[in-house]
Amino acid sequence: MAKKNNKHHYEMTTIRTYICLAACALCATFTACNSDDDPNYGPSFDSPSQQAAQGSFAGTFSRVQVGTTDTLKAEGTLTITATDTLNRARITYACNDMEELAKTAAFAVNIAHADQGYTIINKSADIALLGRVGNDQNISASFTKAVRSGRKTVRYNYSFDGHRQ
Repeated sequence: MAKKNNKHHYEMTTIRTYICLAACALCATFTACNSDDDPNYGPSFDSPSQQAAQGSFAGTFSRVQVGTTDTLKAEGTLTITATDTLNRARITYACNDMEELAKTAAFAVNIAHADQGYTIINKSADIALLGRVGNDQNISASFTKAVRSGRKTVRYNYSFDGHRQ
């Protein structure tokens, strides 16, 4: 009989423990982490990101053909132009020493406020770009571009480092 009482005692203790844990979890669910009187939605910004980050940047392009180590560096410009759509801009770049960049049309990017600046991103079949404009007016961007060369397509990795003009 003693064994049955011990088993019953163990089962009741386990059930009470689960009930206590459930009660604690329920209380924690309805406990506020901070005051609802002063919600913190993050920083507010005076202007949309696409307008604040727009401008022309002068700097250096670096190009490496995928699968090789051949590097070409040349001076050029990258321009961000605001659109009417929130968090969208258009980018154009120009570099006379890199023929494939001299012929490129503007393409759309997503742009957003980020820690002390703006992030820029685009991912499409033709071009994938990731960049950052800092509050110090410097820009750093890298992108991959497929270029038709005769009967084959060659992929290049580019980087651009520049400063607002």
